[in-house]
Amino acid sequence: MAGRFRGAKGLVLGLALVAACGAAFSQISFAEPWSGGARTAQGAPPIFLPPEQPGLKPQPARESDGACGFPWTYSRGLRRCVCISDGYNLQGGNCVRDGASASCRDDERWSPKRGVCVCAKGLKRDGDVCVGDEPVTAVATPDAGPAPAPSAAPDDAQVQAISRVQSCLTELGYYKGPIDGKRGRETWTAYWNFKHEHGLAAYSDFLAAPVQQKFASLCKGPETTAAIEPTAQPGDGTEEGAAPGSEEGVPLVPITSLDIDCLPDDLLALLRRAHGQGVTTARCETACLPTPKGLDQSHLDELQAKNGVVWCRGCVPIEGHLALDDVKRIERAGNLQLCATPPLQLPRHGIGAGAGAAVKSYTKVRALYRALPPAAEDAQAVAVIIGNRSYTKLPPSETSQNDAGAMYAFLTEHLGYRQANIIDVRDAKKADLERLFGASPGAEGDLARLVRSQPGAKVLIYYSGLGATDSAQREAYLLPVETEPYREEFAGYKLSTLYANLARLDAKSVLLLLETEYGRDHSDYVLPPNLPETTNTALPKAPVPALTVLVASDRGQRTLVDTTYDIGLFTRYLIEGLAGSADLSPVGNGDGKLDNAEIYVYTAAMVRLAARKTFGLLQNPVYSSAATTVLTSAGTTPAGPN
Repeated sequence: MAGRFRGAKGLVLGLALVAACGAAFSQISFAEPWSGGARTAQGAPPIFLPPEQPGLKPQPARESDGACGFPWTYSRGLRRCVCISDGYNLQGGNCVRDGASASCRDDERWSPKRGVCVCAKGLKRDGDVCVGDEPVTAVATPDAGPAPAPSAAPDDAQVQAISRVQSCLTELGYYKGPIDGKRGRETWTAYWNFKHEHGLAAYSDFLAAPVQQKFASLCKGPETTAAIEPTAQPGDGTEEGAAPGSEEGVPLVPITSLDIDCLPDDLLALLRRAHGQGVTTARCETACLPTPKGLDQSHLDELQAKNGVVWCRGCVPIEGHLALDDVKRIERAGNLQLCATPPLQLPRHGIGAGAGAAVKSYTKVRALYRALPPAAEDAQAVAVIIGNRSYTKLPPSETSQNDAGAMYAFLTEHLGYRQANIIDVRDAKKADLERLFGASPGAEGDLARLVRSQPGAKVLIYYSGLGATDSAQREAYLLPVETEPYREEFAGYKLSTLYANLARLDAKSVLLLLETEYGRDHSDYVLPPNLPETTNTALPKAPVPALTVLVASDRGQRTLVDTTYDIGLFTRYLIEGLAGSADLSPVGNGDGKLDNAEIYVYTAAMVRLAARKTFGLLQNPVYSSAATTVLTSAGTTPAGPN
């Protein structure tokens, strides 16, 4: 009896459990909405859904992407934050932008597939800014007609436009990859460096109109402007096609006079010998130099007594190096005189960025002549360009590659020199110099043979590199790249040999331009105020008929670097003068022709002024010529660089 009772009791309990499970199942499967929400299976408090999203179902609580913080992303599989956002890499435990996306703004991210910066997640582009994904007011635009039918032509046009950009960046020295018409990382990195060096940092797309205008002004060959019309950037209210603060939006108006109102006594006398006593240019008072830091008064007095240096007393001292144009602008605005106070040892190279800093692209020098109409091709124009930078046992001549490249571009792009008539040499050894000019006085070299094939040739020779004088101070040399220290008389090429062989050329005129210095010291530092240290001159002992010689400095004085273009100070103003500035008042006579006296006076005046105002130092170019010779046509002079 008891067993039956226990069996019945178990049956009742089993039926009760089944009923309870059925009731729970009905609550789970057929629960009705309760106060706008849904009851959970465990009978927990209801989870309310937003009224505008009634279809959403509650999700299990987990860490969100936002909890990680951009650019980190939460991984449910790894249960931690990971760095997988486009354009970001894990470096040293930090999620940082890679090089290609470094120019994207904070509200943008780099898209490898599209090759451009796109708006970050949750944002969309409105002009040049990224805004929240919300309705915006539409702007009515004139009807441009029916949209063209889709075709492959825009893609082809874009590929061609990108290829032109790649070719231009290659020519300018920024890009070394293939010309494939693709927006790859190499292309983007090259453009990023280019735009930051040319005041175009605000433009993320290299097909923007202002960027294309800059490419067209710097690169030769076919028109660089793309066949498609990208959206102009940035939308800051500037006129389309004009970059903020750039020179592209400013018309280049020719100027008729220079920004100097007087000349030193020696330059004024030379100009009057060349052009007659009718030259009415004012005479400059003796220029003063700022006192170098750390020199005591007795040393300053000694320099003034022995070398005629006049020290500035009433100027405003500044540290650092401002470009000459900036110094002039500040002096005019404040009606004051600035003095760049030099330290006891001034580094020649890396000024402003530390010694050893890489020099900027020499292609910026095109700004000195880009507004000028190029001269007609001159079949009689012959040139030799030598740039010696990489010395094996001497310090490098840092700007020589830039100097030679700038001169080559200027001659071929502006002065009408044929490339076939230019002998272009880099890092020349002594054998190269002997082959070019002759191994000894009276010997014939490649230049003599080239001139003989061009009757009536006008010869220009440009050298940038190290020079020296021997210990006896009787001979000056151009130094080949294999020269050993203090062994100039064995490895150097004698300037006397060069002058003798140039005098034998059957040429209409010969212009020799030497961006070098002729001392015993090749260190990286200049000792203020940069006075001459030797007695031997680099000029010919007597003027040579038909030969004009311009030398950047003489008697061991150090040459200086132009901080704007990273080329020699002498080379910068030499190019500017040859481009037409030397024909303007108060230096030139405005006859549309450039003679050797005008070129030297302009170059020397500007180099002296820039050396004093920018560095607080001296640099005095020197000159030799038997007669005043017309060298080139001046053309129209640009407004900007002067």
